[in-house]
Amino acid sequence: MRRAKQEIIAKEALEEILSNSIVCRIAMVDENNIPYIVPYNYGYKDNYIYIHSAHVGKKIDILKNNNNVCFEIEQKADIISADIPCAWSAYYRSVIGYGKIELIEEFEEKKKALEIIMHHYGAKGDMAFEEIHINTITIQKLKIDKITGKQSRNWNRIICSNQFELDTDRLYIKEINWNDLDKIHELHSIPEVDEFNTLGIPKDIEETKDIVKSIIDAQIEYPRKSYQWKIVLKETGEFIGMCGLFPSLDKFKLGEIYYKLNPAYWGNGYATEVAKRLIKLGFEDFKLHKVEAGVETSNAKSIRILEKCGMTREGLRKKILPIRGQWKDNYHYAIVEDEWK
Repeated sequence: MRRAKQEIIAKEALEEILSNSIVCRIAMVDENNIPYIVPYNYGYKDNYIYIHSAHVGKKIDILKNNNNVCFEIEQKADIISADIPCAWSAYYRSVIGYGKIELIEEFEEKKKALEIIMHHYGAKGDMAFEEIHINTITIQKLKIDKITGKQSRNWNRIICSNQFELDTDRLYIKEINWNDLDKIHELHSIPEVDEFNTLGIPKDIEETKDIVKSIIDAQIEYPRKSYQWKIVLKETGEFIGMCGLFPSLDKFKLGEIYYKLNPAYWGNGYATEVAKRLIKLGFEDFKLHKVEAGVETSNAKSIRILEKCGMTREGLRKKILPIRGQWKDNYHYAIVEDEWK
């Protein structure tokens, strides 16, 4: 690679791109030495890319004659505009690879491949495919022989500027990663935490995986639309909860905060400590005009926390929170920058 500093070498990063992207582009060459490229939905597992297609078509004819292919997948690709043309830039992360495609017609193997494709896009559990549908497709199974990754020069700078690792007198507020999955699942499974939580208790760890995936995916967005953290005790390193801030990214300069703690740590002032730190972050770092929070009207503990932080009740939104099959009312709290100063 000509620009070695932009090369992605870490296997974990390459796997992340392969596992969390949406479109795979396959390039092949026909018998007249003319290139042909096709975008596909795909599934990835254990160094294989799986694609489904019709039994016949130009791509099938080419692959039967020459199954050597090149593929490209991007996890992220955005344009960053600027005031002058030459200051515009791109923000991307992608892989390019080479391999051979095997055409699969055996019924059970096609079924397994379709399950991999469906799971790649978030489907859960076993798939109940109809035999008539499986019989109408061919699976293209691409074995990856060689792969390289590349990211834009500004990738690390943007990612670093997107990261906020905070602390208070007693707490660390850190970016969430996959190592936090079990703790987050445990937190969301506690009935007391669920009492005013619109998420509901997860039915299994897979449901929590979706939540964690959305949090981690947001970490590479630019501009970033959400920030969600784990809350950790400085003294012991224990995971005690989660919190977040969602900036509006528009001229209104609003930001909404939330927090949730394991009940074992309630009554120690930790939630107030977190809320005050998030408000400070919103005004000092995000330059917000107003920081907001919603709270179910019977959640007396959280109401007291917001009021301790200087937030005032601005209104009532009736029947807006779906909680355990019922619609609950929500108080709207906020503080503006002048009041905070």
